[in-house]
Amino acid sequence: MNEARTESQLPELANGRVHEISGAAALAFGLVSAHRGTVLICGSPAQVASIHPEGAAHFIDPRQIITVPCPLRADALWTAETALRSGSVDCVMAILGRTPGLTELRRLQLAAQDGKALGLLLTEQPAANSAAETRWYCQPALSKTPDSTLLRLSLYKNKRGTMGHWILDVKGDKDTLDLHATPVREPDGTGWHARR
Repeated sequence: MNEARTESQLPELANGRVHEISGAAALAFGLVSAHRGTVLICGSPAQVASIHPEGAAHFIDPRQIITVPCPLRADALWTAETALRSGSVDCVMAILGRTPGLTELRRLQLAAQDGKALGLLLTEQPAANSAAETRWYCQPALSKTPDSTLLRLSLYKNKRGTMGHWILDVKGDKDTLDLHATPVREPDGTGWHARR
């Protein structure tokens, strides 16, 4: 994507920091967040192979994606740390089953600071505690138009700002990504944010 237009009160994911994303729409939100540059995606061979270029093209130019299949979780963490520290990619997205431990996360934070890259951890089972800069829970939402993807976002930890809930409307073509985030109230009892 060459250009992104954003209308929102949605907090930006800071470069040089690591952010944790979970939920069924975590990959989509990760790709939207990483659309501005080269992104390295690492994870198990099955997870990395499940990223289809045509599906990713709605959020990011697939030519910007480098995939690294890692048979072991330790390999994925090492790959993420090395890539974050290198300064040669704009974003590193590590697809992990669970949140890394505090020591592992601290190493990733320091690597992201050194390389000034955006670090994204996609987790299926977030831990109760995390050293991540922000923690997000993302779910797909029903869209009324075929040219739009809606994501329901809940920011439930933010070390440097406010928390909240949004519906993110993503519209894209090969040259432009339009993002519009609308603040919403926290749904009662739906559990879409309840990964605290």
